[in-house]
Amino acid sequence: MANSIIMPKTGMAMEEGVILEWRVTVGDTVKRGDIVALIETDKSTMELESDYTGEILAILSQAGETIPVTKLIAWVGQHGEAVPAEGKFKATPAARKLAGDKGIVLSAVSPSGKSGEIRRGDVERAAAGTLAALAAAVASRPDTRLPLTNIQRITGKRMLESRLTIPDVTQNTRADVTTMLSARKKLSEKLGIKITVNDLLLAAVVKALKAHPRLNSVLDGNELIYKGSINLGIAVATERGLLVPVIHNAQELSLRQISAQAADLAGRAREGHLTSDEMSGGTFTVSNVGMYGITAFTPIINPPEAAILGVCSVEDELKLEGEKVLSRKIMGLSLTFDHRIVDGAAAAAFIKTLRELLESPVP
Repeated sequence: MANSIIMPKTGMAMEEGVILEWRVTVGDTVKRGDIVALIETDKSTMELESDYTGEILAILSQAGETIPVTKLIAWVGQHGEAVPAEGKFKATPAARKLAGDKGIVLSAVSPSGKSGEIRRGDVERAAAGTLAALAAAVASRPDTRLPLTNIQRITGKRMLESRLTIPDVTQNTRADVTTMLSARKKLSEKLGIKITVNDLLLAAVVKALKAHPRLNSVLDGNELIYKGSINLGIAVATERGLLVPVIHNAQELSLRQISAQAADLAGRAREGHLTSDEMSGGTFTVSNVGMYGITAFTPIINPPEAAILGVCSVEDELKLEGEKVLSRKIMGLSLTFDHRIVDGAAAAAFIKTLRELLESPVP
């Protein structure tokens, strides 16, 4: 008996997924637990495993397609076994096999059979038409249309919702991080690991949030919920879009642990190996674009969080101290906050504390 492979539902909010690529073709033999496809959800990418041992009898969806959760996308069974009927489309076994081999969706094929069934020749003509269309497209050199990834679409939807529903305000300040950069080198030597500017910044944010817990709260109707844990979201740019993995319970971690977790999460975010739990539960987000030379920007709040910190580039500036001209390292900071939760004075007090922590780091 043939067994179905469906688009998995990995979370309560997941409604659809995108097949990034198939790792198998029709006729391949797979074992239970073998990877058959790479799937993109609204938060990350994941490898889809087969729950059955057998032969891939049919592949019903092409790479790049967006598929509703639980929808049938492939069949696994015994060699020579007939594929169960595919919805309302009647087709001969030869036509189904060829369609699977060539990645042709049966709904796009015109049937020629006496009973309205799709025959092998129909699939061949559809495949030839697809190749001809591709050849014509190459010859005419049209504009390139690139569909958004699932992550990009969901992120765009959430960011639009944030801007339309949250009365956000952004405050900008600048911190003299000359001493911090010098301390970073000493800390790296002392701990025997590479401590980055971002590691020190994250550690300082945790201390500032402890001092100003309102920035680590969420709005619930007419009440505020002060979160018991500081769960830091770190924005990571990937080829598929922006991801925000979370360092949970950051208030309990040492600088070494924050550094290790930040590096691990960022690396696996770029590789598409994050779990849903590692993308959930954030209470405050840090978005660092300093490496791109940005001096100020307006980061968008990730609901239901109260605020997000934008970290800008470090620039050399000359400062007159007495009769001496000194070269200092200055970092830009941009704090966007929900004015329903945090007023301007409270936000200013938080960013002032953060600036002082960065300017006088504890060795």
